Parts: sequence; C-alpha cells; structure tokens
Amino acid sequence: MQAHPPTGTSFRQSYFERDRIEEDRFEDDRRRRRGMAFALVPLGIAMALIVHYTNIVVTIDEADWQYVLHRPNFVNILKLSIAPFIGGGIAMLAAGIIATAIAGREGRYLPLVLTVVLYTIFLPIIVGLLLPANLFFLDVTGLSVVEVSVGEALSAWIWGTPFFVLTYALTGVKQAFWAGIASVVLAAGVFRFIGPNHVDFSVRRTTAVTTAVGFVAVAVIMFGPIGIFEHLFNEFRTD
Repeated sequence: MQAHPPTGTSFRQSYFERDRIEEDRFEDDRRRRRGMAFALVPLGIAMALIVHYTNIVVTIDEADWQYVLHRPNFVNILKLSIAPFIGGGIAMLAAGIIATAIAGREGRYLPLVLTVVLYTIFLPIIVGLLLPANLFFLDVTGLSVVEVSVGEALSAWIWGTPFFVLTYALTGVKQAFWAGIASVVLAAGVFRFIGPNHVDFSVRRTTAVTTAVGFVAVAVIMFGPIGIFEHLFNEFRTD
C-alpha cells in the first residue's frame, strides 16, 4: 500500500495541537508559580507578626533601663498587629511573585534566595508605611491608650509616616532578613512534600499547611517557652 502524503489540513492540525499543548504547559507553570507565591504569604505574615511583637518589647526596654523582660499585654499587641499582618502579607506576596517570575519555581535555591532578599527590602518599608495608619485607626476609634482629637491623630499620621518608614528601613533590615530566612526554610520543608513541583499540587492545600505552620510559629513565640522569646529579644536589641 502506498502512504498518502500529509495534507495542508493535517499540518495545520498538528501545529494547532502543538500550540495548545505548549499553552497548557505554560499556563500550568504560571498557576504553580502563583500558587507558590500565595502559599508563602501566611509564613510572611507570621514572621512579620513575630518581628513586630519582639520589636515592641525591645522598644520598651530601650525606653526603660530598669525594664525586666516579660510578655507584653496581648490585647495591646493585637491592636498594633494590623500593620504587620497586612504588610507581611503584601511583602511576601510581592517577593514571591517577583522571585518566581525571575527564577521560576523549579530551582532548588535561587527562587527562595531571591524571595528572602526581596522580602528583606519590602517588609520594613511596607510595615513602616502602614504603622502610622494603624495608630491613626486606633486613635479615631478610641482604642488607643492615649486620647487625642481626630485632627491630632491625622497630623500624627501625616507627619509620622516619613519617620516610621525611615526608622523601619534603617533598623528593621536585620529582623526582616532573619524573618525571610525563617519563612523560606519553613516553606522549603512544606514544599518538599506538597510543593508546586509535585504533580498533584494544590494551592489551597499547600496554603492551608503553611498557614498552620505559621500559626504554630507565632504561638510558640507569643505563648511558648520564655527562653525562645528571650533569645529573639537579645538578638533584636541594638546595644
């Protein structure tokens, strides 16, 4: 039997099929990269909360030379946690998206290293921008420990923002760096089992696991052995 030569229609169909396969592959890669970035967010939030929690105690210690280390009032800490919660999430999401866009998701070290570097840069700046807004919110809602008028609160927000950004940018790099390292180390442990390179990768399942891991990390620092918190306190002190 003589084989029939391929027709123009079959050529077009093969090209369309190849293009469809490539498009599906690229779309799957984009989905996995986005999923990796989203799964990192809970850990970024957790580390930002830990940094903020420790920084508050360090600030109290620097203002009072007779200060004896103890856990601060949890309600007051909760009131001041809006900025690091939002800022930590935004910083890690931006870091994860940019890092995976540059280095992809399959590299063993480069995506995570880039995430640490970018998170270190973004976290102090974003939290520094949000902290004055956090304080303004507490002032206007009457949740602040100091009673001020709306005008005074607004003035403090406007004029205090550059100071907070500058302060966090200059003094918060070390804390943000170690927070970034802790985030990616925990993430690497999670990704090893249910990460974006696995065939059955699920953004929801992986994010749920990183959320649980981040929650445990925050709980250990805030409510766990005082020795762990004391170690962070000593590391974050400027003297």
